[in-house]
Amino acid sequence: MQKKEQKKEPKQEQKEKTSEQEEAIPPTNPGRFDNILRESQTILNIETSDGVTLRVNQQLNPFFSLIHTLQFGSIFKPPNYIFSSRFLTKNYAFLGDIDKKGNLSSRFFHQTTPKLLTNLFVEIENEKKITSSGVDLEYYSADFTGKLRMQSDKSVSVSYLQSLSHPNLIGGVEVSYKGNSKKTEIRSSARYTRGNSVYSVEYSDTHAKHLSVNYVKKISERIGLATDFIYNFETGVTHSSVGLRYHLRKSRFATLIRSSGSISTMYEELYHPLASMKITGDINYLNNQYFFGFSLRFGPEI
Repeated sequence: MQKKEQKKEPKQEQKEKTSEQEEAIPPTNPGRFDNILRESQTILNIETSDGVTLRVNQQLNPFFSLIHTLQFGSIFKPPNYIFSSRFLTKNYAFLGDIDKKGNLSSRFFHQTTPKLLTNLFVEIENEKKITSSGVDLEYYSADFTGKLRMQSDKSVSVSYLQSLSHPNLIGGVEVSYKGNSKKTEIRSSARYTRGNSVYSVEYSDTHAKHLSVNYVKKISERIGLATDFIYNFETGVTHSSVGLRYHLRKSRFATLIRSSGSISTMYEELYHPLASMKITGDINYLNNQYFFGFSLRFGPEI
C-alpha cells in the first residue's frame, strides 16, 4: 500500500520516482546517460496544460493499476480520453497507454540479469498510420553504464557513461545513427557534484549544434533552485532560464522564468492521499499569450 502523501519529504519523492531496477544498481554506478541532467530537469521542466484534466487512478493490487484520464477545454487539442495500465513486479514492468483515436504507447521492462535491463517499446499513431518499435539493452557495471538502442526505422544509438571520480564527477557520450535521414549525431555530457550543488554541461549536434550549461542548488530540504544557459552555434542565439521548486507539507510550487519573456508556474494542493488539485499557467508577455490549466486527481498517486 502507498504511504500517505502529506508525510512525504522531497527526498522520499525522488526515491519513489526511481525504478526498482535503478535501486539495484551498485552504489558506484553513474546511472543512465539519459538521466545525467536529471537534477536540473526536475526543476526546470514544469508540466503545464491548457484546459481541464480529470484523472482517476485505481490500485487494484500491489502490482496492477489502472488510470483513466479525461482532457477537455483546450483551445489547441480536441477532447481526449486516455486509458492506461501499469503492471510492476521486481523483475518485470509493463506500461501501456491508448487514447480514443487508437494511438498506442507501450513499454515492457525485464531485469534479464542483475546487471542487464531489457526494454521493448511500441508506438502506434493510428491517424498517421505510423508504427515504430525498438529495443533497449542497458548494462550496469560497477563504475559505468552502457546502452544499445535499435529501432524499426533502422536507427541505432550507443551510449556510455563512466564514473570518473565517484560520486563527484561522471561523464559520457552518445552516438546515434538515424536510419531515415542517414545522419550521425553525437551528444556528450558531464556532471560534477559538490555538497548541495550540481554542475552539468552537455554538447549536442542533434537538430542544431548547441551547448547547454546547468547549475542546481539545493537550498534546503524543501527548496531547490536551478539555472541553465544554452548557446546555439549555428544561429548564435542564446537562451537562459531560472527555476524554483518549493515543497510544503501538503502542497508543491514550481516556477520557471525564461529569457524569451515567458513564465511557467505550477501549484499543486494535496487535500488527501487519494485526492489532489493542480493549477498551471503559461504566460508570454512579449507575445501577449496566456494559457491556464486545471487538473484533479482521484485515487493514489501512481
